[in-house]
Amino acid sequence: MAKKYKVVSGDTLSDLASRFYGDADLFEVIAIANDLPDPDFIRTGQILLIPGLAKKYKVVSGDTLSELAERFYGDGSLFTLIAAANKLPDLDFIKVGQILRIPDL
Repeated sequence: MAKKYKVVSGDTLSDLASRFYGDADLFEVIAIANDLPDPDFIRTGQILLIPGLAKKYKVVSGDTLSELAERFYGDGSLFTLIAAANKLPDLDFIKVGQILRIPDL
């Protein structure tokens, strides 16, 4: 389940990703969910949406990231959110049977 978080002095997206997900490298999930143009810049007092990462999906033949984003969010352009949550190096390649985390907005 997604949470709201109020930024305090000294917070970074990497620190927040480490705190909420146990993995600082997932900072992009927070950046994308909040449409942050510069993930190195957040303001004290800013309210951020911290997506949940509990939902999982098993890839079937014919799936694409943009189709999954359309299905889960109603917006195919949010495919980067799924890619970031799964640390996918190639946005054009997912494997049948692969288990993907679907961030909860």
